[in-house]
Amino acid sequence: MSMIQIKHENKNEVEMNRDKTFKLSFKFNISKSGTVTRSLIIVYIVMVIFFSIINPRFFTFGNFKVILATLAISGIVAVGLTPVVLSGVFDMSIGSIFGLTVVVVAKLFNLPGIELPIILIILIGLSVGFIIGSINGFLVTKIGINSIIVTLGTLSIFRGLTFYLSLNNISIPKEKFLILGRFFLFNYISLPFIIFILLLLAEHIFLKNTIVGRNIYLSGANQLAARLAGINVKITQFLAYIISGTIASFAGIVNAAQVGFANATFGTGYEFKILTIVVLGGVSLSGGRGTLAGVFVSTLIIGSISNGLALIDVPINWRDAVIGIILITAILFDSLQNQMRISGKAKKE
Repeated sequence: MSMIQIKHENKNEVEMNRDKTFKLSFKFNISKSGTVTRSLIIVYIVMVIFFSIINPRFFTFGNFKVILATLAISGIVAVGLTPVVLSGVFDMSIGSIFGLTVVVVAKLFNLPGIELPIILIILIGLSVGFIIGSINGFLVTKIGINSIIVTLGTLSIFRGLTFYLSLNNISIPKEKFLILGRFFLFNYISLPFIIFILLLLAEHIFLKNTIVGRNIYLSGANQLAARLAGINVKITQFLAYIISGTIASFAGIVNAAQVGFANATFGTGYEFKILTIVVLGGVSLSGGRGTLAGVFVSTLIIGSISNGLALIDVPINWRDAVIGIILITAILFDSLQNQMRISGKAKKE
């Protein structure tokens, strides 16, 4: 048998082992995440009943129209953050990427004497997240700096750049662009919400049916096993950062079209809200576990809570406190699950 045949057979064996590992891992994800999703649906139903009793205006078509339109932006950013967390790292810079993109897009629409095509402005806006995501990925995977430290650093750097570019509101005068954020299908379902659903479905297919998507799961579940299966963990995490940054910029573009202006404060504190959505949705902070179905339901929950608290006149700072409590509770639950999983493995061994 020639060396070429041996290498070919070894390569096939590695790919078979990787696929087998992924199928077992994904089956575990579906069963566990399905339980989480069902629990979240029950929580959401109870929450809707609670707010509807306190304020009947909550359970109206008009109010749910507002809820779906406003939560869509958070949902889009959460879809982008999910692959990063699944791969076993963090991205705390998404809020500054979001805010910087909104300001850059607004400034491009207000260049003196120059009218750039809308599609070009959108592509430049997307490149903001692509570049920052690449910087994050390079520093984490190539230089080897802790992902939280890196992304907190880039969060501060690009937030500062955002304030440097704009201290005041910048209006966006282009009506054709504003359709992206203000169009309603059947006068009820907002285009941003439709985009959120389509993006969520596309990423679900990507994570489940592509090699890169499978590698994201396996890299987060067990980096050593992933390397032994022939997966380049660093490249996988680098790509996850690019996905996160680009989608955060896309959310910023949609938000700019929705509100019709830019402000340097946009996206401030967003990283904690989005992390709450992702973790509450059942995506493990240790990586490798979670599905987008849970992220979808948790987006509904967080969006509806913000709306419900506003309807019953809870001050905005207390609304942030509620999100903080939910984040701590979700992290605590995730930590307990990990401890139970580790102790379960230890008993089997």
